[in-house]
Amino acid sequence: MKDAFERRALLLHLGDALQAITAALAADTANHTLQDLLNAHANLAAHAWLAAVSPDMKAADFAKRTSAAFAAWPALLLEEKVDYDSLALAVRSHLFADEPAGWRSYVEAIRHEVEWFGDALPSIDEPTQTADRTAYAQASDEPPANDTADVERAEEPGDLQRESVESNDRLYPSWPWKSGM
Repeated sequence: MKDAFERRALLLHLGDALQAITAALAADTANHTLQDLLNAHANLAAHAWLAAVSPDMKAADFAKRTSAAFAAWPALLLEEKVDYDSLALAVRSHLFADEPAGWRSYVEAIRHEVEWFGDALPSIDEPTQTADRTAYAQASDEPPANDTADVERAEEPGDLQRESVESNDRLYPSWPWKSGM
């Protein structure tokens, strides 16, 4: 049941990010920074995670980078098994690639709601395993081992079949993270 609350917290965080993107896109000048937005919008300033992002970042750049960071979140959060590393890695690589201190502050802000957020990621200065496998594959012309990014999801042995709209009387099947329905 904890998973459902964590997903809800991350969806609410996504909503906060979308609200921040909207405010950034509505800024009337190219010279507005994130700090200008936070000063102008008290509701945005209330979000602790925004304090972790560089206050000198231009509003337009913030909107672009934030939308890229959160673009995959809806689909990832609706998967039966959430790829927690992908959620965190997307944000880190788009918003905090050059700011390890900002990343650590962001993670601390998110961990108030989702304790595991960012746990499995290597240090911001360490290369990821996926990058290592890709570099090896390019150098040796061999496919990377255990790389399932391009493989369609296959049913694991023993996995329960997903509910189908055709197999029940409800219009929508129950969400994958609701157990016991």
